[in-house]
Amino acid sequence: MNAALILSGGVGARFGAAIPKQYTRIRRKMVIEYVIEAAMQATSIDVVMVAGADCPQLRSLQKKYGVLTAPGGSVRNETLLGGLTALRDMGCERVVILDAVRPLVTGELLDTYIRLLQEGWDAVSTVQPITDSLGCLDCHEVDRTRYYLMQSPEGYDLPKLLRYFDPHSPLTEVAHQLPRDSKIYLYRDFPENPKLTYPWERTSIAQALKEHGR
Repeated sequence: MNAALILSGGVGARFGAAIPKQYTRIRRKMVIEYVIEAAMQATSIDVVMVAGADCPQLRSLQKKYGVLTAPGGSVRNETLLGGLTALRDMGCERVVILDAVRPLVTGELLDTYIRLLQEGWDAVSTVQPITDSLGCLDCHEVDRTRYYLMQSPEGYDLPKLLRYFDPHSPLTEVAHQLPRDSKIYLYRDFPENPKLTYPWERTSIAQALKEHGR
């Protein structure tokens, strides 16, 4: 069984709105709704779960879309652990983890990640090239071609991930908690993957959604 786990535990302090940013509206929908709809359109996804604090917005989404919910924690990794554990207990074998504030994901992308996991990869990470200059505090020159940005969505073999996942780890990328010899597929073909962090980003994300017919 395959699952999509949407993390919706953030409060969006940098966004500065009265409600968490994932529940703000862009083009007549809450930002998180675009993510839920993409997950529901994926033909390989059997379970869609939203992990986050109980609130009127989440309850309305549960009623509208029939998604499952898991309680959020005080930090991202605690929210993630709660969702992963609930999915494992349901018998899920593979999971794609999504951010509630990256609304340009598609069902086709999730299907691709599940297919790669079924082919034997332990994890699939969305990666982007670094196009700006890169500096280092203790190194004079940095070759940016050796580095890349890591984003959600992320796909995992669920039992293996839970075997090694530590919610208290200082690592910000979940894939880095897996053993070094794990088979991690670096997916580079999803370049348009903005994250809503600041209010001024609403305009560019709205334009991108419009161009994609959403």
